[in-house]
Amino acid sequence: MRISTSQFYSTNTSNILDRQSSVNQSVMNISEGKRVLTAADDVVASTSILNIRQEQAATKQYKDNITFADSRINVEETTLQTAEEVMFRVKDLVLQGNSVANDGASRKAIADELEARFDQLMSLANTRDESGSYVFGGYQTDSAPFEAQSDGSVKYIGDRGQRMTNIGPGVQVATSDSGEKLFMTVDNSIGDYKPTYNLDQSNDTVERAIVTNVDIKDRATYVEDDYTIDFAIMGSGEMGVTVTDSGGTIVYPQTKYVSGDAIAFNGIESVLKKQPQAGDQIVISPQDEIDSFGVIRDAIDWLNAPNGQGVNEAERQLEFGHIIGDLDEVQKRLGNVRADIGARLQLTESQNERHLDYNLTIEKSRSALEDLDMVEAISMFERQKLSLQASQSAFSQVQGMSLLNYL
Repeated sequence: MRISTSQFYSTNTSNILDRQSSVNQSVMNISEGKRVLTAADDVVASTSILNIRQEQAATKQYKDNITFADSRINVEETTLQTAEEVMFRVKDLVLQGNSVANDGASRKAIADELEARFDQLMSLANTRDESGSYVFGGYQTDSAPFEAQSDGSVKYIGDRGQRMTNIGPGVQVATSDSGEKLFMTVDNSIGDYKPTYNLDQSNDTVERAIVTNVDIKDRATYVEDDYTIDFAIMGSGEMGVTVTDSGGTIVYPQTKYVSGDAIAFNGIESVLKKQPQAGDQIVISPQDEIDSFGVIRDAIDWLNAPNGQGVNEAERQLEFGHIIGDLDEVQKRLGNVRADIGARLQLTESQNERHLDYNLTIEKSRSALEDLDMVEAISMFERQKLSLQASQSAFSQVQGMSLLNYL
């Protein structure tokens, strides 16, 4: 077979270029430390690597979201911890205020500190996070959610929204609680009604009947109204109890009073304990919720009210008991939400650990598909380089051959 000079050059040049290309590819692979640089290197592996990188990007976003969520949750937790400490102090002050050793000046000093604690709680309720957003305004984060009113009460102007953050596929965590839930809609310590005591002033017995529970038991027969509970001696000489509605209609006929027994009427069940005196009267009005600020205001008013000669101490002690009960409910609400916040932080922590484990797993898969075995790659490179050099040397030697050299 005859081989023309042009064919000889073309074949050898193509062979050298192919070997040079292989060497260049190895150099790029080694310099990048990767086996797959483009889709052309390995189509199947390249597709898998792309999918893994998308998963890694999504995981990184979830981890960034967790960092953001933790920051917000910790701001709320720290604020509520301080609020809980404020309410513990308020309770201590109210208990101090009930001491018989207090004179007017002492009671006023305690009331003044309660005013300061009121303002402190107000400031905490209007806390902002690191971005300047109000923490307890629900979705209304640009304006203060709590406003002091001229009558000493506090109005909530936020909404009931709870901000959520995605921290994993199908996993969300709450990063806020509305101020209404936290401070304004606390359960009434005795149920669905609030009592007002009008005790017989001619009887100086301090211990009197106290309302411990008033609950709506049957919504079908329930009639919302103010009800009056009256106590009087029956013909048998025993203490009797009667309940009338706001129109004076008897809804619970006179019955022997037994401490701790339920009194049921119009879908309502009321429980009273201890011993009433004839002529005592208790008015109960619908109110199933209290607010934290209102409880402190009640305590301040109670301390500022006249005390001593001419004051019905029995009524004051009953009011004191209900204030303490309501303060306990406020503390319970704050404690329950803090427990819930603790569960959220545990969720973000466990989710972050899952992301770390998942990222490690898919990174191993990516590395197996994409990363280069440097020992094997360098060995291959040396063989390719040697082959290229051999081809170049052979071509150079053959190229220089001529029949004239043998004549």
